[in-house]
Amino acid sequence: MKKRRKHKACLNCGELLQQKHNYCPNCGQENTDHQVSLGLLMREFTSNFFSLDSRFAHTIKPFLFSPGKITNAFIEGRRVYYANPIRWYLVISIFHFFFMAKMYQPSVHDMKQRGFGDAKELSEAKFDSLYNLPDSAHKGWPLSGSQQAMVSHLVETTDLTSQEIMDSLKIKKESWVTEFVANKFIRMNQETSASLSTYLLRQIPVIVFFILPIYAFLLKLFFWRKGLYIKHLIHSIHIHSFFFFLLGWVWVFSLIFDGFEDYGGNICILITAVYIAISFKKVYGVKIGWSILRMFLLGMIYLFFIGIALIVGVLLSLAFI
Repeated sequence: MKKRRKHKACLNCGELLQQKHNYCPNCGQENTDHQVSLGLLMREFTSNFFSLDSRFAHTIKPFLFSPGKITNAFIEGRRVYYANPIRWYLVISIFHFFFMAKMYQPSVHDMKQRGFGDAKELSEAKFDSLYNLPDSAHKGWPLSGSQQAMVSHLVETTDLTSQEIMDSLKIKKESWVTEFVANKFIRMNQETSASLSTYLLRQIPVIVFFILPIYAFLLKLFFWRKGLYIKHLIHSIHIHSFFFFLLGWVWVFSLIFDGFEDYGGNICILITAVYIAISFKKVYGVKIGWSILRMFLLGMIYLFFIGIALIVGVLLSLAFI
């Protein structure tokens, strides 16, 4: 039998222990010496690893081939046998967005090109003539064409910050909103197309994560009497996970076979539509005809919300550049 150097209180939660306690009755931690041995470290690692691995192994088959099964199982209380929905989604989304970033990796040209096109080279005389134009000649929001040309020239030929460029060109707007947008316009001009696209790609996973509750809310509206909101949220997570799983493989094959994404994306959407229709039938107990009809109606509304969410998300992301 394993020898333990027992303590009177749990080292993890502080629960008072009796001599007979090999494990804490409150948190489950083993009642033994706080000095961690290499063997203990390896045992805990392998235990956690194979436990996680077994959950993922149990989940992958029904996830792919039995739409709605793991959603129903989780709602019914079988939460140890299958992988946690959020953890499952995060693993798949990492896989998806990693290969999506590889697919849209910036080219050498993007790494050199400014975010709003090539810089306009101005002679000193031309720059001075634009600089000396009266304020009434600068019409445009947030900057006039002549101001944009001067900004582009200064970005290319100097190391001035965006605010220093604003000050040197005497770009002062009556509205703080206009001044803020003008400053961001200059800031984005200082970035290359590569840095801008990379930055925006990094924001998409965050934006999509916040879209999940919207889809769940729509599910609740379309299946009002079919359970609490949490049921629809879990279902939403599983549906998005499936779509990203398929789309991730589209990016993988597109990296191997040129042009695969042209038809691979359509195949992915078609398979996901079938998957959603079947999952509606299994999770909500509706006939397949109603399931298909609601899927299309919900999909059209959802696409509208996706468009708004992506536009707002991108604008907010650019505001913090």
